[in-house]
Amino acid sequence: MAYYEPGLDMNLNKVMLINDEKDNVEVLKEIIKSNDQEDAFYVLDVGNVIEKHKTWRSKIPRVEPYFAMRCNPDRMVVSTLAALNVGFDCASKHEIEQVLSIGVPRERVIYSSAVKLHSHIRYARKAGVDVLTVGSNELELTKIKSIFPEAKILISFGCDSTTEVRRIGAKQCCDPHNEVPKILIKAKELGIDVLGFSFNVGNQCAKPSAYTRGLRMALGMIGFAKSLGLEGIKLIDIGEVFLGENGSSINQFAVAINEVLDEIDPSIKIIGETGRYYVHSALTLASMVYGKRSVEEKSGTRYMYYINDGTYGSFGEIMRNINTRIPRPLNKPLNETTHLSSIWGPTCDSYDCVVRECEFPELQIGDWLVWPDMGTYTVTFAVNFNGFRRPAVFSIITRKHMEFIANQASC
Repeated sequence: MAYYEPGLDMNLNKVMLINDEKDNVEVLKEIIKSNDQEDAFYVLDVGNVIEKHKTWRSKIPRVEPYFAMRCNPDRMVVSTLAALNVGFDCASKHEIEQVLSIGVPRERVIYSSAVKLHSHIRYARKAGVDVLTVGSNELELTKIKSIFPEAKILISFGCDSTTEVRRIGAKQCCDPHNEVPKILIKAKELGIDVLGFSFNVGNQCAKPSAYTRGLRMALGMIGFAKSLGLEGIKLIDIGEVFLGENGSSINQFAVAINEVLDEIDPSIKIIGETGRYYVHSALTLASMVYGKRSVEEKSGTRYMYYINDGTYGSFGEIMRNINTRIPRPLNKPLNETTHLSSIWGPTCDSYDCVVRECEFPELQIGDWLVWPDMGTYTVTFAVNFNGFRRPAVFSIITRKHMEFIANQASC
């Protein structure tokens, strides 16, 4: 394979240049064959990220994307999004450092942790990242005032969707009815610049109405802030936006959001914390079966398979009961006779179970499994428990997407 080094510090990681007609499965097979591969690994399709970006810009052009670093801090992911002029939502000093180190202007960075360490606030001030969220209460506002008095504040309020798997409002956001007014009054008292409001309906929200509800709540808060004499409201952050699985669509969300945006003063900037949407379908994981055990039961033979990645690696969401995944064999048709099966990770922990029970074709030691939609909260959660390292990431790009990145970098 040829190699291409894209712009904006992407030379920190090489990208394999592939033919336009080649798919990820073919790439997986080539990597396994050419590297005599034994460890689990990812393929990052840079073109998939680019296409998601193009869709976003065409469907909701007024909403500026800000990538949530927490969902996938892979350096190639970050470099690609930086080259596309995406902003960044960072939750810690380390995330801010990573983004700034590849040349992202500080004006495109928001420090969004609900409750911040003193040293991290001092670092943000030194680095010139001056937009900070407040998602708890007046105490956090007072802390920021004492360390970073010239900071611009986004007040983050709870707006959890009823369909959200992880309800984040209780930890990350303040109550919109009881706490937001108190924070606004305190900000007026302290002389802090309130830049705007943010809300988050959750990163797996399936209801467009959750976003319209949040936007209308933000409009009400802007009115209250103005009644206090806080006239500097210039920003609304609609939180982490949209699902990102293969085949998913943002059309319904875009229609609902755009209708409300038509009612909002055009001088107010609208941003969205995109994470899952941009990269969820961009990464595919390949794992190898290195062990097999059969258990005879009355209903037949049940197979236990051991793979070289697990819940301490790419499948941390499974241990947290957040997500379930079923792979497909790399070299076997799914219409073969199936058997009751389970799939286990490589560590000695009995909680390291990737799939508890599924019907699956019989596998052999040395077979490979393909796991699509592995771009978010996989690399992030991985640790090196029992000495098993995180899977490597192989990045690929087609020539047409290479040219698109080059054109964006020259703008």
